[in-house]
Amino acid sequence: MQDSEQHYPLHQHEDEGWGKDEAEERHGRHRHNIAPFPDQSGEDEEERELRRRMHQREEPSQPELPRGRLVPTLIIGGVAGLLCAVENIAIVLFNASLFANAERLASQNAYQLAVSITTLCGLVIFISLVICAVAGFIVGKVAVRRSFGFLAGFVAGLLYYLGAVFLPNSIPGFPTNAPATGNATFGGVVGGIVVTIIFMLLLGLLEGLAALFGAWLATRRHPYYVGYS
Repeated sequence: MQDSEQHYPLHQHEDEGWGKDEAEERHGRHRHNIAPFPDQSGEDEEERELRRRMHQREEPSQPELPRGRLVPTLIIGGVAGLLCAVENIAIVLFNASLFANAERLASQNAYQLAVSITTLCGLVIFISLVICAVAGFIVGKVAVRRSFGFLAGFVAGLLYYLGAVFLPNSIPGFPTNAPATGNATFGGVVGGIVVTIIFMLLLGLLEGLAALFGAWLATRRHPYYVGYS
Protein backbone atom coordinates (compact mmCIF):
# COMPACT_ATOMS: atom_id res chain seq x y z
CA MET A 1 0.00 0.00 0.00
CA GLN A 2 1.49 3.17 -1.12
CA ASP A 3 1.78 6.14 1.13
CA SER A 4 -1.12 8.52 0.67
CA GLU A 5 1.25 11.38 0.66
CA GLN A 6 2.55 10.22 -2.67
CA HIS A 7 -0.90 10.42 -4.30
CA TYR A 8 -1.95 13.55 -2.48
CA PRO A 9 1.08 15.68 -1.99
CA LEU A 10 0.79 18.49 0.52
CA HIS A 11 -0.10 21.84 -0.90
CA GLN A 12 2.98 23.87 -1.00
CA HIS A 13 2.87 27.34 0.43
CA GLU A 14 2.84 29.88 -2.26
CA ASP A 15 5.87 31.47 -0.70
CA GLU A 16 7.82 28.25 -1.07
CA GLY A 17 10.68 28.82 -3.38
CA TRP A 18 10.92 32.47 -2.40
CA GLY A 19 13.80 33.64 -0.39
CA LYS A 20 13.35 34.42 3.25
CA ASP A 21 13.92 38.10 2.73
CA GLU A 22 11.61 38.24 -0.27
CA ALA A 23 8.83 36.46 1.61
CA GLU A 24 9.07 38.78 4.56
CA GLU A 25 9.06 41.78 2.24
CA ARG A 26 6.01 40.46 0.42
CA HIS A 27 4.09 39.83 3.65
CA GLY A 28 5.08 43.27 4.85
CA ARG A 29 3.55 44.87 1.75
CA HIS A 30 0.32 42.95 2.39
CA ARG A 31 0.20 44.13 5.97
CA HIS A 32 0.77 47.74 4.97
CA ASN A 33 -1.89 47.59 2.28
CA ILE A 34 -4.57 46.68 4.85
CA ALA A 35 -5.80 49.95 6.33
CA PRO A 36 -6.50 49.72 10.06
CA PHE A 37 -9.91 50.67 11.44
CA PRO A 38 -9.91 54.25 12.69
CA ASP A 39 -9.95 54.73 16.42
CA GLN A 40 -13.33 56.28 17.09
CA SER A 41 -13.21 56.15 20.88
CA GLY A 42 -12.11 59.78 21.21
CA GLU A 43 -14.60 60.96 18.60
CA ASP A 44 -17.45 59.07 20.24
CA GLU A 45 -16.58 60.57 23.59
CA GLU A 46 -16.65 64.08 22.13
CA GLU A 47 -20.01 63.43 20.49
CA ARG A 48 -21.47 62.11 23.74
CA GLU A 49 -20.18 65.14 25.61
CA LEU A 50 -21.66 67.45 22.97
CA ARG A 51 -25.04 65.72 23.14
CA ARG A 52 -24.97 65.87 26.94
CA ARG A 53 -24.33 69.62 26.90
CA MET A 54 -27.08 70.23 24.35
CA HIS A 55 -29.47 68.15 26.44
CA GLN A 56 -28.61 70.17 29.52
CA ARG A 57 -29.28 73.43 27.68
CA GLU A 58 -32.64 72.15 26.49
CA GLU A 59 -33.72 71.07 29.98
CA PRO A 60 -35.15 73.96 32.04
CA SER A 61 -33.28 74.62 35.27
CA GLN A 62 -35.30 75.90 38.20
CA PRO A 63 -33.70 79.04 39.65
CA GLU A 64 -32.67 78.76 43.25
CA LEU A 65 -34.36 81.06 45.73
CA PRO A 66 -32.33 82.90 48.36
CA ARG A 67 -32.04 81.28 51.76
CA GLY A 68 -32.89 82.87 55.08
CA ARG A 69 -35.71 84.98 53.65
CA LEU A 70 -38.07 85.04 56.62
CA VAL A 71 -35.97 87.15 59.01
CA PRO A 72 -35.23 89.93 56.45
CA THR A 73 -38.91 89.93 55.49
CA LEU A 74 -40.04 90.43 59.09
CA ILE A 75 -37.43 93.14 59.63
CA ILE A 76 -38.52 95.03 56.52
CA GLY A 77 -42.17 94.68 57.52
CA GLY A 78 -41.44 95.91 61.04
CA VAL A 79 -39.55 98.95 59.77
CA ALA A 80 -42.36 99.75 57.34
CA GLY A 81 -44.95 99.49 60.12
CA LEU A 82 -43.01 101.86 62.35
CA LEU A 83 -42.63 104.33 59.49
CA CYS A 84 -46.37 104.23 58.87
CA ALA A 85 -47.10 104.85 62.56
CA VAL A 86 -44.62 107.74 62.73
CA GLU A 87 -46.06 109.20 59.53
CA ASN A 88 -49.55 109.03 61.01
CA ILE A 89 -48.50 110.78 64.21
CA ALA A 90 -46.54 113.43 62.32
CA ILE A 91 -49.47 114.35 60.06
CA VAL A 92 -51.87 114.53 63.01
CA LEU A 93 -49.48 116.80 64.92
CA PHE A 94 -49.01 118.96 61.85
CA ASN A 95 -52.79 119.47 61.70
CA ALA A 96 -53.30 119.75 65.46
CA SER A 97 -55.33 122.94 65.09
CA LEU A 98 -57.95 121.06 63.09
CA PHE A 99 -58.58 118.61 65.93
CA ALA A 100 -58.23 121.23 68.67
CA ASN A 101 -60.98 123.35 67.14
CA ALA A 102 -63.12 120.42 66.03
CA GLU A 103 -66.09 121.32 68.23
CA ARG A 104 -66.11 124.96 67.17
CA LEU A 105 -65.66 124.06 63.47
CA ALA A 106 -68.41 121.48 63.71
CA SER A 107 -70.85 124.04 65.01
CA GLN A 108 -69.99 126.43 62.20
CA ASN A 109 -69.63 124.05 59.27
CA ALA A 110 -69.89 120.37 60.05
CA TYR A 111 -69.64 119.37 56.39
CA GLN A 112 -66.35 121.20 55.90
CA LEU A 113 -64.93 119.59 59.04
CA ALA A 114 -65.93 116.13 57.82
CA VAL A 115 -64.32 116.75 54.42
CA SER A 116 -61.11 117.98 56.05
CA ILE A 117 -60.82 115.01 58.41
CA THR A 118 -61.68 112.55 55.64
CA THR A 119 -59.06 114.07 53.35
CA LEU A 120 -56.49 113.92 56.12
CA CYS A 121 -57.25 110.27 56.86
CA GLY A 122 -57.10 109.43 53.16
CA LEU A 123 -53.69 111.10 52.91
CA VAL A 124 -52.42 109.13 55.89
CA ILE A 125 -53.63 105.82 54.46
CA PHE A 126 -52.28 106.61 50.96
CA ILE A 127 -48.80 107.37 52.31
CA SER A 128 -48.87 104.17 54.35
CA LEU A 129 -49.81 102.18 51.25
CA VAL A 130 -46.88 103.72 49.37
CA ILE A 131 -44.54 102.81 52.22
CA CYS A 132 -45.77 99.22 52.23
CA ALA A 133 -45.52 98.98 48.44
CA VAL A 134 -41.89 100.09 48.65
CA ALA A 135 -41.31 97.54 51.43
CA GLY A 136 -42.87 94.82 49.26
CA PHE A 137 -40.64 95.84 46.36
CA ILE A 138 -37.56 95.48 48.57
CA VAL A 139 -38.76 92.10 49.84
CA GLY A 140 -39.34 90.99 46.25
CA LYS A 141 -35.73 91.80 45.42
CA VAL A 142 -34.45 90.10 48.57
CA ALA A 143 -36.70 87.05 48.90
CA VAL A 144 -38.15 86.75 45.32
CA ARG A 145 -41.28 85.00 46.59
CA ARG A 146 -44.27 87.35 46.36
CA SER A 147 -45.96 85.75 49.33
CA PHE A 148 -43.15 87.07 51.51
CA GLY A 149 -43.97 90.55 50.23
CA PHE A 150 -47.56 90.12 51.40
CA LEU A 151 -46.29 88.88 54.76
CA ALA A 152 -44.12 91.98 55.17
CA GLY A 153 -47.08 94.25 54.38
CA PHE A 154 -49.35 92.36 56.76
CA VAL A 155 -46.84 92.73 59.59
CA ALA A 156 -46.45 96.41 58.72
CA GLY A 157 -50.22 96.89 58.87
CA LEU A 158 -50.46 95.28 62.30
CA LEU A 159 -47.65 97.40 63.71
CA TYR A 160 -49.07 100.48 62.01
CA TYR A 161 -52.43 100.06 63.67
CA LEU A 162 -50.97 99.28 67.08
CA GLY A 163 -48.62 102.24 66.80
CA ALA A 164 -51.37 104.58 65.63
CA VAL A 165 -53.62 103.51 68.49
CA PHE A 166 -51.26 103.14 71.45
CA LEU A 167 -48.34 105.48 70.71
CA PRO A 168 -50.45 108.67 70.77
CA ASN A 169 -51.61 107.75 74.27
CA SER A 170 -48.04 108.13 75.48
CA ILE A 171 -47.75 111.65 74.02
CA PRO A 172 -49.14 114.32 76.39
CA GLY A 173 -51.66 116.64 74.78
CA PHE A 174 -51.93 114.64 71.57
CA PRO A 175 -54.81 116.09 69.50
CA THR A 176 -56.73 112.84 69.15
CA ASN A 177 -56.54 111.93 72.82
CA ALA A 178 -59.89 112.34 74.51
CA PRO A 179 -60.49 112.07 78.24
CA ALA A 180 -62.22 108.92 79.32
CA THR A 181 -65.82 109.30 80.40
CA GLY A 182 -67.94 106.90 82.38
CA ASN A 183 -67.05 103.60 84.00
CA ALA A 184 -65.59 100.81 81.90
CA THR A 185 -67.63 97.61 81.83
CA PHE A 186 -66.55 94.10 80.95
CA GLY A 187 -68.74 94.06 77.85
CA GLY A 188 -67.36 97.38 76.72
CA VAL A 189 -63.78 96.19 77.16
CA VAL A 190 -64.41 92.96 75.27
CA GLY A 191 -66.23 94.83 72.50
CA GLY A 192 -63.35 97.29 72.21
CA ILE A 193 -60.83 94.46 71.95
CA VAL A 194 -62.87 92.72 69.25
CA VAL A 195 -63.24 95.93 67.24
CA THR A 196 -59.52 96.60 67.60
CA ILE A 197 -58.63 93.12 66.32
CA ILE A 198 -61.01 93.41 63.37
CA PHE A 199 -59.68 96.79 62.27
CA MET A 200 -56.11 95.65 62.83
CA LEU A 201 -56.60 92.60 60.59
CA LEU A 202 -58.34 94.68 57.93
CA LEU A 203 -55.52 97.20 57.91
CA GLY A 204 -52.97 94.38 57.80
CA LEU A 205 -54.78 92.88 54.81
CA LEU A 206 -54.87 96.23 53.02
CA GLU A 207 -51.19 96.94 53.63
CA GLY A 208 -50.35 93.34 52.68
CA LEU A 209 -52.02 93.77 49.29
CA ALA A 210 -50.03 96.97 48.73
CA ALA A 211 -46.81 95.14 49.58
CA LEU A 212 -47.83 92.27 47.34
CA PHE A 213 -48.16 94.72 44.47
CA GLY A 214 -44.66 96.01 45.19
CA ALA A 215 -43.30 92.46 45.26
CA TRP A 216 -44.99 91.78 41.92
CA LEU A 217 -43.31 94.84 40.40
CA ALA A 218 -39.94 93.61 41.66
CA THR A 219 -40.34 90.04 40.35
CA ARG A 220 -42.45 90.42 37.22
CA ARG A 221 -39.41 89.59 35.05
CA HIS A 222 -37.71 87.15 37.40
CA PRO A 223 -37.05 83.67 35.89
CA TYR A 224 -38.89 82.08 38.82
CA TYR A 225 -42.17 83.54 37.53
CA VAL A 226 -41.68 84.16 33.80
CA GLY A 227 -40.30 80.66 33.11
CA TYR A 228 -37.14 78.75 33.69
CA SER A 229 -34.19 79.51 31.43
